[in-house]
Order: sequence, then structure tokens, then C-alpha cells
Amino acid sequence: MERPILLVVALIAVLAAAELAVADPSGYLRPEGDPKTREKAARLFDEGTGYLERGSSAPALRAFRQAATLCPDFFEARYNVAKLEGEKGGRETAVAKLEALGRDFPANVRAFSDLGQLLIEQDPEAAARAFDTAVANAEKLLEDETIKAAGKSTVAQLAVDAAFAYHNRGASRLGAGDLDGARADFARSVELNDANFFSHYGLGLVLLQQADFTGAKASFKRAKALKRSFADCSIGLARAYLGETPPKPTFAFAELKEAEALVGRTAQVEELYGDAFRLQKNFDAATERYGTALELGADRASIVLKLGLVARGQGDHDAAKEFWGECIEHTDEARLRARAHQHLGELDEADKDFEAAAAHFAKAVELNPEAGGARLHLGACLFQAGRYEEAEKQLAAAIEHYGDDPPEAVAEEVALARKLLDKIRSHTDNDTQTD
Repeated sequence: MERPILLVVALIAVLAAAELAVADPSGYLRPEGDPKTREKAARLFDEGTGYLERGSSAPALRAFRQAATLCPDFFEARYNVAKLEGEKGGRETAVAKLEALGRDFPANVRAFSDLGQLLIEQDPEAAARAFDTAVANAEKLLEDETIKAAGKSTVAQLAVDAAFAYHNRGASRLGAGDLDGARADFARSVELNDANFFSHYGLGLVLLQQADFTGAKASFKRAKALKRSFADCSIGLARAYLGETPPKPTFAFAELKEAEALVGRTAQVEELYGDAFRLQKNFDAATERYGTALELGADRASIVLKLGLVARGQGDHDAAKEFWGECIEHTDEARLRARAHQHLGELDEADKDFEAAAAHFAKAVELNPEAGGARLHLGACLFQAGRYEEAEKQLAAAIEHYGDDPPEAVAEEVALARKLLDKIRSHTDNDTQTD
């Protein structure tokens, strides 16, 4: 995912000098000191900003250093010094300067947020601590009366920094598979700054994975309104239209045409075209598009999985089983293998071979514990096979997974699971009373 870029000149943290005591540990208040000294530091900062805008980093760095020397608690100047020195010295230098800036401005938001970004690949735990510090600082400062009294521009800058801190932590959580955490962070980010395209898009990605297609569409549409040139917004909308119940391939086609106009015929776009045609039961067109996607570099296992769906749609269950068997054999991607097992289980379930179906659904759940649909089917098949104790466990877990407001796509299956669970427990209660 594209990483957020602050729309202010100051971008990465700390003065190269030793730690200095500052009057404002947040860095958001006006620097203290002699008015003439502050004025000179401000002129130097503006001079450095001008050099940066013209692409001249060396004189910009000199100007920012001079401004920071005159006013050690001039956070923006020290932040720009750290940015430029970090770019010059590499990642380790940037990390060291951000850490130092965090020590001098322990209540700041941006320094810790940027530090987390730098640490995320090498030290995820340290990155998480930095993100947590950034958002904790943000919430405290947003309620700070001194900050509020400093003026609208100060509050606005804090809101921007806080929004990006939440975004950065949300992106980190999304990458780690923490969908609930990512959802909360992206939602808070757009609450703080509705113009934050990145968080609207990130929230759409999370909601898409959680099968909240209505919410995903709203987020992608807002992101698209903010940045129409970003084709992934249209691609996200296409996925949401194809995922909802009932699917809307016609709307997906419109979004895919917009994406294609921006990025051309890519493997991702062609694969989604294939999905849309498949859902329209235009299986020949779907097969053709999937073939083009493969030629353009699409993941073979993903395409083979979908060719199995095409074969099933055409009534050729033997071919479907072959495709899904190939998918399982030739990919290490757990989620793809889980989906292949789930589809195989669905065929066995339709044939009323509940033991064979249960074995496939159990494997799908083993590979992907978050596969709520597979768990629903597993519980139902175990019930049909007379394995009530195991069925009770899986049905209860599936119901808990979806909660009180399951997505529309699985609402009927969740309702059936509740009925089956009630039957099992009612029968157990009767047996207990009889004993």
C-alpha cells in the first residue's frame, strides 16, 4: 500500500545535536525565547522550506540547522533537520535521530509515528510500541486545553498528525492480519481528518476482507472522490460489488473500465473481469479473461481455483475437483488451499457425503481459522453425520465468529446454524433430565 505523505514540509524528526531540554514536550506550541530570535529562526525556516521546494537539500539543511540552533524547541526545524540528515545517512541514522527527537519531545505525535514506520520491517514489536506512543500522545493532546488555546492552525496540524499516526498503526495491524485493530485505527483516522485518502482506502480494504461490502463501498467511494487517479479505488469497488449478495457484475464492469483506463490491462483487472463474467454465467468469457490474467502474471493457484468454479458452474464436477486438487498441490498459500478444500467440501456436501465433506471443511478451518463459512458448513455436516458433540463445538464457534449481525452473504447459514445448535442442546438437555 502507498504510504502516507504529510502535506507539510517537515517530515522525519530530530536535531543531530545532543538531547536538549525543551519547554514544550509536545512540539506543537510556539517556541519560547526572545521575539527577535524567534523571528530570525522563522525566517531561516521559511528559507529552508524554499530551498526544499526547489530541490536544493544542502542549503535547506543549513537553514534548518541554524533555525534549530537559535530555537532548540522549534520542533518543525529540528524535524526537517532529522529528515534531511536521515535521508543522507540512511535508515540507521534516521532511526537514531527520531529516537533522540522522541526523547526531547516525549509528548509529540509525528516523531513516534514516523519512527514506527522506519522500524516496522526490522523490529515489529518496537514499531508497535512507537505507534502506541504516538496515538496515546495524540489523544492526550487533542484534549489539552493549552493546545486548544494555541489556535486553529495548531489544532489542525495536530489533527493531521494524529490521523496519520492512526493510519500508520492501522496499516501495520492490517499487514499483521489484525483486521479489528486496523478497522478501529482507520476509522479513527478518517474521523480526525476526513480528507485522509489513505485511511479511507485502508478502511475499505479491511471491510472488504470482513465481508462488510456496504461499508467497503462507502470507504472506497470516499477515497475515490479524494483521488480519482488511484485505480485501486475502482478495483476495490469492483471487488465489493462482486462480493455482495446478490453480486452486481454490471456495476463491477463499470469500475473495472475506469481502472483499465488508468492502468491498462493488468493481471488484477483481467482476473476481476473473469470473476464478473463467471458470476453472469458467461463461462467462455470468464475462461478467456482468466487465461489473459495468467499471461499477464496472475497467481496460477488463484486462477486455477477460479477455473474450478467455472467448471462447477458448467456442471463438470470432475474437472472442478481436478482444478481444486491442483490448487492445493501447487500453492503454499494457506488461504487459497483453505478455499479449495471448502469448495471440495461443498461438492461432497451436495452429494450428501457428509463425512468426506466434513474432512474438507475441517482442513479449510485448520488452514484458515477465520474461515467462518467453512466452519458453518463443517458444523452442519457433522450434525448430518450424527457427530453432535463435535457439531456443537463448530456451530457455536461459527456463530460467535459472525456475532449478532452477520454479513448478508452468510445470514441464512448463520440462522440455520443457530437452529441446529438449539436442536443439539435441546436434545442434550432432555437426555440429562431423563438420566
